Amino acid sequence: DVSFLILTFFMLATKFKPPEVIKIDNPKSVSSDKVDDKDVFKVSFDGEGRVFISFSSDKEGKEKAQLTAEVLSRQKGLALTPAEISTFIKFSVGGIGVPVEKLKSFLALSDAEYKKYKQPGIPVADTLNNQLDSYINALLTGTGGRKPANVMLNGDNGTKYPYFKNVLAAFKKNGIFSFKLITSLEGVPSGTPMYKKQNPQAK
Repeated sequence: DVSFLILTFFMLATKFKPPEVIKIDNPKSVSSDKVDDKDVFKVSFDGEGRVFISFSSDKEGKEKAQLTAEVLSRQKGLALTPAEISTFIKFSVGGIGVPVEKLKSFLALSDAEYKKYKQPGIPVADTLNNQLDSYINALLTGTGGRKPANVMLNGDNGTKYPYFKNVLAAFKKNGIFSFKLITSLEGVPSGTPMYKKQNPQAK
């Protein structure tokens, strides 16, 4: 009975990681700031330039994902059903990277198909058809302009500059001027002020 209770505790207390649909080789940094996982809106792009959006799985993240889907449906005439909006919320934890016009058919995928499907990415290469702007605009329209507490940019080292530039252009157009850049942690060079701060006993 005790073993069963312990197993039940870990099953309920463990926070399962959502499936990764994009592999990213982040740039290196020596920053020690911990990435917050609450009320997150994240824009990711891989080495191919495929752009994805995702929301955290907490209450705030789910609410913002729902508002984004509802506004996109109205603005773009997608006629998303409540079930499709629910799927948008679920898929948005792992990442959504499809053109707006393909969103409805994308939301018809099963969980297994979602994991296998190679999403083409949200179009950003053409400045006249930067659809990341549509996704972000839908988010901010839905929240009345209230930005998520944690806006993050998760980029790959191999991404070509035009993609990065157009992602930033979509941020700027929607009044997002502050965000957190996700990097891979590397060792702090010895002798630097940060090294001495982290290692107070070092000479």
